[in-house]
Amino acid sequence: MIILKNLENSLKLSNIEDICNQLENFIKSEIKENFRKNGVVIGLSGGLDSSVTAALSVKSLGPENVLGLILPEKESSPKSENLAKSLANQLGIKIETIDMTSILDAFNVYAIRENIVKKYFESFTKGCKYRLVVSQDAVIKGGLRIPFLEIQDNDKVIHKFRLTPSDFSTLSSATSIKHRSRMSMLYYFAEKNNFAVIGSTNKSEYIQGYFVKYGDGGVDLEPLQNLYKTQVLQLGNHLKISSNILDRKASPDTWSLEVSDEDFFYGINYETLDLIWNAKENNVSLENITKLVNLDQSQVKNLISYLEKRWNSTSHMRKTPSSLKF
Repeated sequence: MIILKNLENSLKLSNIEDICNQLENFIKSEIKENFRKNGVVIGLSGGLDSSVTAALSVKSLGPENVLGLILPEKESSPKSENLAKSLANQLGIKIETIDMTSILDAFNVYAIRENIVKKYFESFTKGCKYRLVVSQDAVIKGGLRIPFLEIQDNDKVIHKFRLTPSDFSTLSSATSIKHRSRMSMLYYFAEKNNFAVIGSTNKSEYIQGYFVKYGDGGVDLEPLQNLYKTQVLQLGNHLKISSNILDRKASPDTWSLEVSDEDFFYGINYETLDLIWNAKENNVSLENITKLVNLDQSQVKNLISYLEKRWNSTSHMRKTPSSLKF
């Protein structure tokens, strides 16, 4: 039982003030000594991770040396922009708001995606909304993560279609342009102000490659990379981030119909995912892990297998480009 108790508490940040100080010192030393920049630019999404990173940056560098970029587009949730502006006001930092719609239009992002949507739903109009989801229980049952397209028609009725692999990859790759366009805008403002770009990817996302290479993964430093999502939430509470942000479901915010990270990518909640991966890293037995989560041993085993495969298959995303040594 001691092992179980320790495991259950292993994700709790009992020394949270010390961790905040370490993160603040890390940001300051990286910006001032390593990059030799005046401050940081951060993309504000109205979500937990970017809000915590912005708050830590302000405590480390001062509000005058933190610039928040809000980069909405026509399929973004209005809530994202409103929460981002509210946070910036709370922290006392300057913001720049740039509507990315025309840039994405120039890349044909909307046209590419809507052409696929119309293949499945001929009645699609501009008033319809859509999103990608994965089969919810595929991971814990050891099955395939089957992608589905969900379309909400003008009467708010949801229609669900199983996608072909080709259509799924086309939708996904077109959507990644959104992330890479934002990265370009972040670096424009960073270089313009002699700032660095600070990222907000957490460990839960990092281990699964749940970020876009040279998109939201294209940054100069990642302070939260070794903290699980559930631990970032603890930091958010400590830093007094608004409850409107803390209570908001994590979302990629790249689809016109709102979808959470759990629906779109994981198929399981962060609390379970974090606990299981943390237990695996600490060589906790399958039997003991099962006692802590609402899953049986076969489900836990399937989930660990899936996480290991994700870690291996996305390893290239965590490395610098390959090169030949002479």
